Amino acid sequence: MLVYDDNKDLSSRAAGWISTNLRPALPGETLISNESTWDGTKFNLPISINYNNQLWMPPKDNSVVFYHTTQPVTLRVTTTELDQKSLQNILGENFTSLRPVESDYMLPNWRTQFFSANFFGIKKMISILIGNDQISLIIVGPESMEFSDIANFANGVTFNSLPKQVMGATTPDDTVRLAALVRPSVVMILNNFCSKVKFTDVPNLVLSGREYPFCIASVGSGFFVNKDGFIATNGHVVKNIPGSSMFYAVASGNLDLLLADYLQVYDAQRTGAIPARSEIELKIKDAHASKESIYQLAALVGDLYARKYLSLSNSENKYYIQLGNTPLQFTKTGVVVDAGIVEAKFIDSDYSEPDKDTGFSSSDVALLKVDGTNYPALPLGSVDSLSVGSSIQIIGFPGVVMGSNSFLLDSSANSEPTFTKGVVSAFKLAKGDRKKLIQTDASINHGNSGGPAISAEGNVVGIATYGLTPEEGGGNYNFLRDIQDLKSLMTKNNVSEDTGDTYKLWKSGLESYWLSYFQYAKNDFEKITTLYPSHPSVEKYLTVAKSKQKSTEDQTPKFTRQARSLYMSISVSVMALSLISIVIVWVIEQIDQKKKQALMV
Repeated sequence: MLVYDDNKDLSSRAAGWISTNLRPALPGETLISNESTWDGTKFNLPISINYNNQLWMPPKDNSVVFYHTTQPVTLRVTTTELDQKSLQNILGENFTSLRPVESDYMLPNWRTQFFSANFFGIKKMISILIGNDQISLIIVGPESMEFSDIANFANGVTFNSLPKQVMGATTPDDTVRLAALVRPSVVMILNNFCSKVKFTDVPNLVLSGREYPFCIASVGSGFFVNKDGFIATNGHVVKNIPGSSMFYAVASGNLDLLLADYLQVYDAQRTGAIPARSEIELKIKDAHASKESIYQLAALVGDLYARKYLSLSNSENKYYIQLGNTPLQFTKTGVVVDAGIVEAKFIDSDYSEPDKDTGFSSSDVALLKVDGTNYPALPLGSVDSLSVGSSIQIIGFPGVVMGSNSFLLDSSANSEPTFTKGVVSAFKLAKGDRKKLIQTDASINHGNSGGPAISAEGNVVGIATYGLTPEEGGGNYNFLRDIQDLKSLMTKNNVSEDTGDTYKLWKSGLESYWLSYFQYAKNDFEKITTLYPSHPSVEKYLTVAKSKQKSTEDQTPKFTRQARSLYMSISVSVMALSLISIVIVWVIEQIDQKKKQALMV
């Protein structure tokens, strides 16, 4: 996330974990993240929403629920025709005593309705804003919730028409070829964070000392920079924020035991009677069926953490790399590791969160390493090769932060990276250390962080890192870390820039393939299958090359590459000898002429 100050410098609080109410907002700063325009058409909703992503956590699945980062407030976007019964179905059974209430609050262009409810003994206010095209916003929060942020959110809603699907759109050949060349070198990184939540030793706290282990995961992108398994990414991809991690642990069901223990004690103190454990567990199970319920419980845990009734201990990060086409599978027992999913170790990073006043004191780059060799490393370029208007492609795995409750991402979409194309819009300086940042209009989303930005020549010139949306006017502006920051970290750790044989063969094979030299392409692709069996693309191209080898489409020259090289060498040698012979003959003739002239004298 970026800060854009009055001096046009850029600052950031980039994080691999989405901010929640467990992380207090910084006073006096406007923090804007990668995504501040939400496109409802992806959910078949005819709206777009410009919102402050420092204040609202965007939806992560088909339940279109935003979550406020500093208040226990949820905001659902729905087309459901709402009455008290349908509202109860949406909220779930944990919201009891639902009834309409009167309120004088009004918002231009929206009709309003208000309800109150009881949530585990806590009074909640439910506000409904009804707009055009049957779009409604359902806001759930405390009775004292601040409405200014909700009004700003509602004012950012634009009602659109759903776009017509365009079939048969194509991409220019150079873009397709560059994407094919780079794709095998880009990987998904899973940061698996495990820790224990503990009730602190507080007088009269029945649960003091109890511990609850949990694991959650976040995803980012990276790319090989050396054939011996060194992977570059953002520093914030391999770091985590403990408070936010607890939020996702609650949402994913990993802290259900903590919730059950606390709610049982809480209800006993509130009512004077100990509730049945089975009754509490059923309420928690029901809460997971409603975003409003589970987010309110997560806010409750966040409040306990903020008041220091909870602490974290024994925290550990493990990193897993998706190399091929096998999607990452994250279950209750951990990550499923096979030939295409390998564990990585942390090498080093140049990353620290910037100071809100002075700005950056570091970059946002990191190095991981996997065992083995012959990985397809990308060539690194220089920002000096770019100018405003230069074309770039950004490659990565847009994803979400999820828990370990038997899911990570939809497996059908988890193995293929996304390519977005844009241009260099400007060059900026980071606030504080004044290091270079590359501004681009190419899209960067959550999960893209750490992915390479590729120049038209096929070299990595930056790393996808930040985003900024202006307060006025349209458009998203995204920022890349200068590749020089990564090169400095590589030099510090004695990591050389070595693309290796796999990348060279892949590039050579693709060039032959596109020239219809299918025999040459087949030979290169077959070598790759031996050097790097996890290569995600080679089998597809090898199958086509084999099928077209010696067909009418095969334009492979009759002479092999080695023969052509030999003939060229021989030809050059013959030409050189011929030139030498001509020179010798010329010299002899000159000597003879001088002798004849001497005799005549």
